[in-house]
Amino acid sequence: MAKVFIGMLAYNGERFIGEAIESLLAQSFPDFTLFISDDASTDGTQKICEKYAKKDPRVIYHRQQKNIGMFPNFKFVLDKAQGEYFMWASHDDIWEKDFIKVCVENMENKKVSAAMTVIANVDSYGRSVRELTEMTKLSGRPGIRHVSEYILQPEILGKGNLMYSLFKMDVIKKVWEIYPQRMEWGSDYIFSLALISHFSIFVDEKTLFKKRLGGHSSKGLTKDDRLDRVKRIVISDPRNHIFPFGRFSKYLNGHMEALQGTPYRPLVALLLFFRLPRSFLIYLKERNYKKFFNRTN
Repeated sequence: MAKVFIGMLAYNGERFIGEAIESLLAQSFPDFTLFISDDASTDGTQKICEKYAKKDPRVIYHRQQKNIGMFPNFKFVLDKAQGEYFMWASHDDIWEKDFIKVCVENMENKKVSAAMTVIANVDSYGRSVRELTEMTKLSGRPGIRHVSEYILQPEILGKGNLMYSLFKMDVIKKVWEIYPQRMEWGSDYIFSLALISHFSIFVDEKTLFKKRLGGHSSKGLTKDDRLDRVKRIVISDPRNHIFPFGRFSKYLNGHMEALQGTPYRPLVALLLFFRLPRSFLIYLKERNYKKFFNRTN
């Protein structure tokens, strides 16, 4: 049995999945199984995956008979997992060769339950457009200060990506039990909260994971990519990139669900309500606040 189990989600990924698989097979830490669950793709994904499965015994390819959806597919690969450590992988991301090695070493040396590195967002050509360096501030163990810093960190700075960390096997299964991901806004942020409020994590300052934009949560960000130009992302005020006002109730309820069994619920509710006015002002601005007040008067 391999030490690390990688559960890759694939759906119509023929453009990028070969590069994603190659980056995993090139890892300097070779003791892993790569289990690919193809959610009934209609493009050339199956052919590409079967080629790698024939070439490398570490690769296992499974094709769903019908499309089951993204989050059921997350759960499917997790249920298949065996070994000491687990990580999810998307079919369009890229991992530097030392990603798994560094994460395993940090988990074992620092005695933490999960490990991640700084992430670079890349465009459709694989070029870096920004680095999520603020993620290093998410290192820590469950506690009032750690949870508070997580809640107050703007969503745009990458904290939802902790779900792509390397986990101890029993830890990731427990986190999923606490908060099973679902098709709701902010599910990744809430899942990551369930992680940091119950277990320890370390985020290495090395940039070893490339998260490609243009996926489920950022579909429009790469439509204007050009080979002759790199369009860097600059966030002038991260505080203005916040949860949508109209989704606050579900967002709050999700946080309370993620915090079950902890003493942090009152604190987190207070901090979210502290952030709510900014969300409301952005809501008004986006909808032309003068028309909004004229309509309500």
